[in-house]
Amino acid sequence: MSAPPASPPLSARLPRLLAEVLFFVTVWWAADRLVHALGWPVPGGVVGLLVVTALLLTGVLAPRRIEAGARWLLGEMLLFFIPPLMALIRHGELLSGTGLKLALAIAVGTLFVMGGVGWVVSRVIVLEDRLTARGQEGRS
Repeated sequence: MSAPPASPPLSARLPRLLAEVLFFVTVWWAADRLVHALGWPVPGGVVGLLVVTALLLTGVLAPRRIEAGARWLLGEMLLFFIPPLMALIRHGELLSGTGLKLALAIAVGTLFVMGGVGWVVSRVIVLEDRLTARGQEGRS
């Protein structure tokens, strides 16, 4: 069994990665401006997500064109949680009885969501493996 091909160095991948992240930022910004201009009661990020989903589903945008940027953004999501952590540090009253109940509800909800997403992803991987195997059987 051969080893997987080595990925190109970061210096070769960086321009594409930056372009893909810039794509997501641009879609979010445009969707946010649209939401504010039309007075819609939804976050711009939700509208941006719908736009990207529509582009992917219609084939206008190939998933491979944004995969690296999406992977990087998901990998760095911890950075997006630092501002709420700073708010907790500045407002100690949130750690009172009510705050602890809220934190417990958030933690349990997060565990359920993460568990559900993990389960769905594992099922999709199994399905993709079966479809790939079925496609390879048809070629032989």
